[in-house]
Amino acid sequence: MKSTKKILILFCIALFLLSAAGSAFASGKFVTIVTGSTGGTYYPIGTILANHFNTALMDKGYKWSAQSSGGTVENLDMMQRSEAEMAIAMANLTGFAYTGTVRYEGKKIENLRYVMGLWPDVTQFVVSGSSGIKTWADLKGKKVAVGPAASGTEFSSRVLLKALAGLTFDDIRAEYVGYSEASQALQNGQLDAFNAEAGVPVAAVAELYAGRQEVNMLEFSPEDIATLKKEAPFYAAVLIPAGTYPNQEKELRVAGIKSALLVGKDVPEELVYDMLKVVYSKKEDLKNEHAAFTKVDFDNPVDGLYGAPLHPGAVKFFKEMGMTIPQELLP
Repeated sequence: MKSTKKILILFCIALFLLSAAGSAFASGKFVTIVTGSTGGTYYPIGTILANHFNTALMDKGYKWSAQSSGGTVENLDMMQRSEAEMAIAMANLTGFAYTGTVRYEGKKIENLRYVMGLWPDVTQFVVSGSSGIKTWADLKGKKVAVGPAASGTEFSSRVLLKALAGLTFDDIRAEYVGYSEASQALQNGQLDAFNAEAGVPVAAVAELYAGRQEVNMLEFSPEDIATLKKEAPFYAAVLIPAGTYPNQEKELRVAGIKSALLVGKDVPEELVYDMLKVVYSKKEDLKNEHAAFTKVDFDNPVDGLYGAPLHPGAVKFFKEMGMTIPQELLP
């Protein structure tokens, strides 16, 4: 009888351990936030968020860490392969991935869930003062860093060149590098231009404006914005105020796409709810830690989200705050 009881107890323990091991979020789980290149905005923001979550939620049994990456496209792929539990990504590509449209046709990534919208990822197309580049059409034949291969920046570079200048990558000398490497190459005269599509300010862009080489930024006229929105309606006009970057004496009229914080659908509702409580309770601290947080619309955190639903934990949090959730964003 005793041996039967022992066997039964051991069997129950084994079932429990198997269940915990198979759970997507067992206690003690490491939570990876995939971000972007170290010279961009996603990586430092991911690091800041991970630090706050680790401090405020240490009793929950999880450990958050930020991981650099090639950007949005790689982040979404890692989410699909369950190599990351969280990501920062551009909302347009997130929507394409979830719905299996545009570049994700036939390749749906259905485990994506929004936590909240962040800042606009701003197109900052920096050109060397000695390159002779004054307009979008002048990029033809030039050596241009278009972003890491398969990144959101690379996708945006293709859209911008086609919409505003009728160019493809065959018309330029494309370099597939991250922002820090591109900044160094432009300073050393090895590049004519590079696209930094990220929250303002971008460290790699600040380095260029503070350097000895004269640099400029391609701007978007109202006509450019109208043309671009026909090709890519998820873009909107954005102003970069004077003084955002060293020696930047005038405001810059550019364009941007909303970025977002994502989680996998298997992340527990309570954990997402708790993470949002941390973000909102610490929002003033966050703004002091990185200027990109000053561009987050905390009063309208679902504006600009596209294609994929909110996580149930986010729905619960925002409804408790009295916010109305658009039907298309409900799980």
